[in-house]
Amino acid sequence: MLCLKAKKAVLCEKPFTLNARETQELIDCARRENVFLMEAMWTRFLPPMVQVREWLARGVIGEPRMVMADFGFRTEWNTAGRALNPQLGGGALLDVGIYPLALASMVFGGSPTKVTGQCHLGETGVDEQSAMLLSYQGGALAILACAVRTQTPHEARILGTEGSIYLPGFWHCEQATLTVPGKDPETVKPVRVGNGYNYQAVEVGHCLRAGLKESPVMPLSETLTTMRTMDELRRQWGLVYPQEKG
Repeated sequence: MLCLKAKKAVLCEKPFTLNARETQELIDCARRENVFLMEAMWTRFLPPMVQVREWLARGVIGEPRMVMADFGFRTEWNTAGRALNPQLGGGALLDVGIYPLALASMVFGGSPTKVTGQCHLGETGVDEQSAMLLSYQGGALAILACAVRTQTPHEARILGTEGSIYLPGFWHCEQATLTVPGKDPETVKPVRVGNGYNYQAVEVGHCLRAGLKESPVMPLSETLTTMRTMDELRRQWGLVYPQEKG
């Protein structure tokens, strides 16, 4: 907020804020100040993910009907650390659950028509693991999972009416495999330049040179939708952070 008010363009690490109310405040501020603002969802800009969007745009797998994705790891037991500390917005959802949620949002677009989920609230009160089911217009589904105390495969699959896309390690996305019935699978594995974070920085540079105030690839409306989805999941789980009370 201080940077925006100082007329500085902002690339803000995900999760963008603690909740949708705070996200809306940042968006409103950026628009008042006429300053660029974007969520740093770095996965969105990695070359294999760019290829995935190109496949989807061409309808190579037909109509996308289902997204299955997980991101879970087993952190050490450290109640002062970020992952397990409610004072620091801890838990799996905001830390790593946002990755599969953002993937589903990229594939289906728009807001989910229904959001449901189950989680395990651990000893410190944060969500240690969860499973989420999102419905989208036309009956498309996203089946997602995340965890901070359970190691998961870190895989994603996009299933369409005429084929599928497989993304191992999808959140850092180094390759993508397209499978269409009757054809040999096609795997793209571009050479990565830098550590991967540079691709989103390039996008910001393009936007600033073009005079844009937000990215068409990672628009603020999508950031807000994802935050609202996470708010709804936390509402169902009864997960309220100390900063939100009172």
